[in-house]
Amino acid sequence: MSQSDSLPKKFLVAVEGSEPSLKESSMKAARYALKLAGLTGAEVVGVCVVQIPEYIEENTRASLREELLAKSRKTLAEIQEIASAAGVRFSSEAIETNGSIPSAISGLVERMGIDLVVLGTRANTSSLSKMMLGSVAAGVVGNASCPVLVVR
Repeated sequence: MSQSDSLPKKFLVAVEGSEPSLKESSMKAARYALKLAGLTGAEVVGVCVVQIPEYIEENTRASLREELLAKSRKTLAEIQEIASAAGVRFSSEAIETNGSIPSAISGLVERMGIDLVVLGTRANTSSLSKMMLGSVAAGVVGNASCPVLVVR
C-alpha cells in the first residue's frame, strides 16, 4: 500500500473559540475528528488561530490578544477533555497571526506533517457573505497540501 492509500495518522482540527456560532461548529468538527481518530488510531492536534491586526493601538492589541487567546485555550481544553474520555491522543496550540487564518492553518499543516485537516463551517453562511467576508474553510481547502474534511 502506498503512502497515498493509507489512512491519515495525524489530524489537525482547526477550531474557533470566540463567537458562539463558530465555536458550536468548531466543537462539532472536533467531536467528529476525535471519533474518526478513535476508529483509526490517529493522533489529533487541535489548533485555534487568533487573528490580531497590526494596525490597532498596542494596548488595545494586547487586551484583544489576551481575551481571544484565553477563549481559544478554553475551547481547546474542552476538546482535550473529550479526547481524554475517548482515549484519543490529543495536543493543542493557540497561535496568533496578523495574516490570513487559512494561510496560518496551511502553514501548520506543512510544519507539523498533518495528513488530514478537519474543520467546521456554519451551514447558514450565504454565498454572498462568503464572497464578501471570505471563508476560512474555503481558504484552507484551496491552500492545504493534504485532504480537508469540512463538517457541517
